[in-house]
Amino acid sequence: MKNFDPSEPAVLHDRATDEIITWTGDEADDFRRSSNARADGAIAWRQFVFDGWGNVLGG
Repeated sequence: MKNFDPSEPAVLHDRATDEIITWTGDEADDFRRSSNARADGAIAWRQFVFDGWGNVLGG
C-alpha cells in the first residue's frame, strides 16, 4: 500500500470486510490526514483496513 496514490481512482481490498471498495479519489485529503500505516503494510482509515489495491482500467 506504500505506493497507493489516494488522489487517483483505484480498487482497494478492505481486510475488515473482505470486500473490494471502489476508490474515486474524492476523499484523498481526508485519507492523507487521518489514515494510519500499520506495521504489516496495511493502512487503516475510518472503518477500513486496506491491504491491497489496483488501478482502475489499468491506469
